[in-house]
Amino acid sequence: MKGLQLYAKKLEDEIKSRFVGNDEVVKVIVLNMFHERATTLIRAPRGRGKSTLMLLFLKGIFGEDYVVLSGASEIKRGEVIARLHIPSLEREGVEHVIWSAFVKAKGKGIDEANRLNPYTASNIYHLLQFGEVWAYGQRYNLGDFVLFANENPADPTTFIHPPPFYDRFDICVNLSSLTLSDKFRLHKLIEDYGSLIDSMPQVMDFDLLSDIRKEVKEVEVDVDLIATINVLVRDFQACIRGRDVSRVKPPALCEGCHFVHGVCSSIREGPSERATLVLHSLLRAKAWIDGKATEDDVYKLAAYVFPHRLELVRQDRGQEELIKLLRRQRELNEERRARKQWAILDNLYRSFNRELYKLAGEIAVEDLVFAEELMKLEGGWLEKSFLRPEETLRARLMPDAASS
Repeated sequence: MKGLQLYAKKLEDEIKSRFVGNDEVVKVIVLNMFHERATTLIRAPRGRGKSTLMLLFLKGIFGEDYVVLSGASEIKRGEVIARLHIPSLEREGVEHVIWSAFVKAKGKGIDEANRLNPYTASNIYHLLQFGEVWAYGQRYNLGDFVLFANENPADPTTFIHPPPFYDRFDICVNLSSLTLSDKFRLHKLIEDYGSLIDSMPQVMDFDLLSDIRKEVKEVEVDVDLIATINVLVRDFQACIRGRDVSRVKPPALCEGCHFVHGVCSSIREGPSERATLVLHSLLRAKAWIDGKATEDDVYKLAAYVFPHRLELVRQDRGQEELIKLLRRQRELNEERRARKQWAILDNLYRSFNRELYKLAGEIAVEDLVFAEELMKLEGGWLEKSFLRPEETLRARLMPDAASS
């Protein structure tokens, strides 16, 4: 293992030596640190260690040089964004803006983000979206940073933040409760360390983290893995009936749909394109630190990239339902390879072949994303009179749309 990788591994080890259980969560958060403006959301009921985990990471990277806001307190605008320097305004009539410590800090934390009032949340949303803040007509560019937030959505004092707010977080991790053996281990650690947070050493500084990010950015991910990411995200977005623009959502939208048993019928709102970008970044980091990234990693990491970006029909089953859908998608991808369907589609992209088109049509009735691509090709073939409208896949799957 090379020099910078050793720092990354030490950060992971130091945190795992103080934070009991949830080892995979720690690993994923470490991977997420290695791209610019990294943001992590930690979710769990009270008493699971959300704040502890956030502070362990901030101390491990920034020492004491970080700023944490608490959603439980009445945060003023000056604490979040900026305030005016009143003496300058009174003496000279000049609006001199003093930017907050939170804005200027490279290491940022938000404790109990679910308790942020809507006004404060909107300011942080803009910060996450554009990497900048505005106050009194002036703009401040934050540059690169690391931001953690934690929340307990079941807290009765929770504000309901809009989905775009959560979409700006790269990953969302859920902390599990401790097993019996984990509880004994935690008690022993508290006896040994006294304060888990105070005992956490600074493993690296922000300059070193920036060097790591530069190296990770140069890592090339295998083209097949990029294809797997793109297909997976599209599988979770696709809806032949236009879910994105329909007022009716699954399962009502799926009544009578040809793909009623597909994964699409289990999703009310699909993930945004940010899911694709974040998965790519995580795979680069995985390849950098471990020497390789695999298809298995795509599905494992998707479990942390998707949950806060989509709405499932079975929200009551939460993470369990998402894991089940990811497992189904992996099985579907194996079937796709066995059928060599992407090779078939590639040949059809190059030129129309009726026999291949017939075979592709049989595959498409079982695969929505494949059907989408085939129907896009049909438009050009109809213009060239290679096909008649009644012969198309669209006519078979969407007779009402085809006739209109």
